Amino acid sequence: MSRYHRPAAAPAAILALVLLLAACGKGKTPAGPAGPVSHSGRAFPLTLTDDDGVRVTLRTIPTRIVTFAPANTEILFALGLGKRVVGVSGTYDNFPPAAKKIEPIGGSTGVEPNLEKVVSLRPDLLLATSGGEDWKKRLRGLGIPVFSVNATSLPDVFHDIDTIGQITGVPQRAAQLTRALSGRARSIEDRVGADRPVTCFYEVYFQPPVYSVGPGSFVFDLLKHAGCDPVTSSLHHQYPQLSVEAVVQDDPQVYLVDSLSASSPSAVAKRPGFDALSAVRDHRVVVIDSDLVTRPGPRIVGGLRELAAALHPAAFR
Repeated sequence: MSRYHRPAAAPAAILALVLLLAACGKGKTPAGPAGPVSHSGRAFPLTLTDDDGVRVTLRTIPTRIVTFAPANTEILFALGLGKRVVGVSGTYDNFPPAAKKIEPIGGSTGVEPNLEKVVSLRPDLLLATSGGEDWKKRLRGLGIPVFSVNATSLPDVFHDIDTIGQITGVPQRAAQLTRALSGRARSIEDRVGADRPVTCFYEVYFQPPVYSVGPGSFVFDLLKHAGCDPVTSSLHHQYPQLSVEAVVQDDPQVYLVDSLSASSPSAVAKRPGFDALSAVRDHRVVVIDSDLVTRPGPRIVGGLRELAAALHPAAFR
């Protein structure tokens, strides 16, 4: 079996997670406001360039917002704007609990929204992530502003929170939130900074082959901040698939598993061939909460801590 596999047909669970991760790994164009934004709305109309490279003009502070990414839903709630959210993508918008009561607008494929439902909600802003140029263009043609944010790294998360604060008229709240989050992130990185990075492997999903993350992807960047030296660093693919034999050959010190892929370390250890991994023998297989590490939103620092504690447990005792 070859070491590297190109993506093939995948079950729905894999497809949903890989699409979510892939949205966090594309190149971005920094957003830039046309001028300062005030809570009173005096800076509106406001024109910014989003991460798709599209210039978007908002004439007034948006009060009816539809989100098409769970991270964006979480950001709005963290900014105290939950009551402005009138539509969310679907079942993955599960935090905070209040988000589960909001109207879902996801289409049958989950890849694009139901445009009729979106229009029926009369939004003055749809907050999305990258991709879906066709349906975004159709919504813009119907007079609905679409703004896309797409974090490719941990610092980008804080940048995008600030940007969302600007376009929703609460830049001060956003600045306060990002200061707190970045401070917590620096504290975590300081705790693991005294140790040498440990080799690790992050399993997105196991079919087999094993789906993972590579350079250029959001989770890969998060692993680096957490004190990991990913064994997939030499692969020039953001979401590679590897054979079990290839993973065993790399033999990472820590084997990290997305919670959508396995429920427990013992479930991983029982797979054929996995008993050859040092991480299995040394009891260093750790299941990571998928929501915390794949959503570039305010809970990402909790994901960073979870990864760092799995990689450098002594630093968190």
